[in-house]
Parts: sequence; structure tokens; C-alpha cells
Amino acid sequence: MNEKKSKITIRETKETKLVSISSDIKPEIFSLITDKWQLLLDTVAKIVNVPSGLIMRLNEDTIEVFLKSKTNGNPYHVGETAELIYGLYCETVIGTQEELLIPDATKSLVWGKNNPDVDINMISYLGYPINWPDGKVFGTVCLLDNKENNYNDNFKKLLYLTKTHIESDLQIILSKLELEELNKNLEESSSIKTRFLSLISHDVRGGIGTLNEFLKLMIDKYDTYERKKLKRDLISLNHMTNSAFMVLENLLSWSKNDLLQLDPEKKQFNLVEMMDSLISFFKLSIKMKNLELIQDYDDKNIMVFADENMLRTSLRNILSNAIKFNKNQGKISIQISKKGNRTIISIEDTGIGMDKTTKENLFSYSGAHQFAETTGESSGLGLFLTKDFLEKNNVMVHVQSEIGKGTKFELTI
Repeated sequence: MNEKKSKITIRETKETKLVSISSDIKPEIFSLITDKWQLLLDTVAKIVNVPSGLIMRLNEDTIEVFLKSKTNGNPYHVGETAELIYGLYCETVIGTQEELLIPDATKSLVWGKNNPDVDINMISYLGYPINWPDGKVFGTVCLLDNKENNYNDNFKKLLYLTKTHIESDLQIILSKLELEELNKNLEESSSIKTRFLSLISHDVRGGIGTLNEFLKLMIDKYDTYERKKLKRDLISLNHMTNSAFMVLENLLSWSKNDLLQLDPEKKQFNLVEMMDSLISFFKLSIKMKNLELIQDYDDKNIMVFADENMLRTSLRNILSNAIKFNKNQGKISIQISKKGNRTIISIEDTGIGMDKTTKENLFSYSGAHQFAETTGESSGLGLFLTKDFLEKNNVMVHVQSEIGKGTKFELTI
């Protein structure tokens, strides 16, 4: 694997930084995704009423205009590049990995001089970083204006939602690439292929199909969109994209496990850090349902000995269901405690709960779809995979649930 790096400059601190941007395994962005990004960029620029919206991509020695909004007065061109010698707005965003807001660069001692954007009268800037799922830098999404602009909170939230949507698409692209490579191996075994297709056709087709139809509807309504309606639809689209990513991620994990009969690669790692990263992943989904999150850890440095990827996948699926089947304004309580040489993980929600039959069949794929008939949601391949991964790591699972009151998973490592 040939990893590529880029040297950027943070203008405000005059700090230079070496960042990883990609490698040979990073795929190209296919046209369906770029068409969707173009629509988002055009719509956001139009709502905020600025001449320029950009998606920038970082290369080894330059930064490139990957997409630009089709708005009047946009001075940038797709494919246009700038050398990394100026400490551009976007370089600071990439280097700090934080929002950058410049209301008027001409009034700033830092940004007013030796600034190519100011030279073309792009004096105001709002931008956010875009990263691949592995943390490597893709670039930025930003808005620029030819007049002073402080960008109100709604505009900031709208652009931040665009950033998260783009990053979700990058997750799907990588999962799709890995899935395609695995399918080449799956085709060599007709029995595995048959089982593979019978298990996942409903979830994959349903998720991607819904996403596709919703996007078509957004495109058809593009000219009549109101700002509030657009924001609601973007949030819904982001939720559907994350759901599709979860299905593909579980599908990929199941494929590897079933095809290769993987043995756990156990090692010591920090369980609290893993849980915090999972909570960060579901941050928007938790916010969308106005869920109260309660975290209670005995210690910030609780170490466990297990296969890190298998446990991460298992906890992600349990946490996903705690969110998915919860009520609006419900609660999720997460506890991690030590009892002697054992670690107890408890994830409890105030969701719809399960009856006895559903609970008994919870970890079977057919049971998950039986559950979907009454709830409209499916726990799908996730818990089917979770059971196998936890058993391989000798993790004991206890489930308590009551209709209308919620569900509690307790894992003992």
C-alpha cells in the first residue's frame, strides 16, 4: 500500500503539518455520488445566498476544486488547483480539523495579505473538514462570499450536515469496494453464494432502494425547496445513508467471517475509548431522536482482552438497535464496570421492547425479520453476526426486555 501525504500550513499559527490524504486502495468517486454532492452544494449555496460553494480535494502538492456550486458569480473552476504555499483557508481547516469562519478577510491581519482568494474578492469563508472513514483527509466543504458574512447558526448547521452526509457517502464507497472484492471470492463457492443472497437481499435492496427513491424525490423538488424542508430532508437522507452503511458494514463482516472462518485476534485495548468512538459515530442519530445518553464508567482506562474488531462490530449493532427501536426523547444508559477479573458492559434503552418469542429468536436472522413485521424496523444481519462474534470471544450475553418499557443487553467479558 502506497500511502500519500501532504504538507499544509496553518496560517494563524504559522505551523506546518504533514497529513495523510489517501493510498492506492482509495477508490474513485463514482458519478451517482458526485451528482448527489453537486445537488447538495448548489442548494446550500442558493439558500445561504453566496456566490460560491466548493468541495475541495487535497492532493500531495496541491489542493483542487473537486466540485463547485453552479451559482452566479462563482469565480472557481472544477479541476482548478492551488499550490500549498499560501496557507489557504482550507489548509487551516484541514490542519486544525475544525470549523473556520472568516467574516471579512480584508479586516484581518492574518488573512488580508498574500491570499489568492482575497485577490478574486472572495473575502468571507466558512468551511469544515472532510475525512475518509480511516481518518485520512479528503478535503473540505466550504462557502465563500464577496462581501462580509457572519453566517448564522442555521447556515453553519446546514453546511455541517452537508459535511457529515459527504463523509457517510465516503464510508459507503469504501464498504462497496471491499464488498465487491469479497464477492469475487464468494462466487467461487455456490453454496456460500446462495446463502449469502438469501440472507441479505431484503435489507440491502430495501435500504438502497429507499435511499435512491428519496434522492429522486429531492431532485424533482429541487426548485421548490424551502430551507426548513431541505434541512429536514437532508437529516432524513443522512439517517438513511448511515443505515445503508450499517447494512453494508455488517454484510462485509459476515462475509469475511463466514467465508474465511475467521479466528479472533485477541489483544489488550481500552474499552472506554472504543465505546466513546461508537457514541461519536451515532451522535447525529441520537440527536435526531432527542435521546438522553447516560454514561457511567468505573474508570476511563478499563482494558479488555478480546478481538477489537469483533467486539466493536457487536457493540455497534447493539447500540444501533438501542437507537433504532427507541422512542423519541427516550433514554440510553451505558455502564462499564469491573467485577473481579471480569468486565460488565450494560446497554439499556427505553424503547418498544420485545415479547418472549421475539427475545428467544433475537440472534437468528429469521427472528430479526419476524420482529420487523410488527415494528417496521429490522435488527437484520447485525445481531445474527453479533452472536457469532461474541461467542468466538467467550463473551456471555444476557438480554432483558419488556414490551413498551425497553431492552437491556448485558455483556460479560
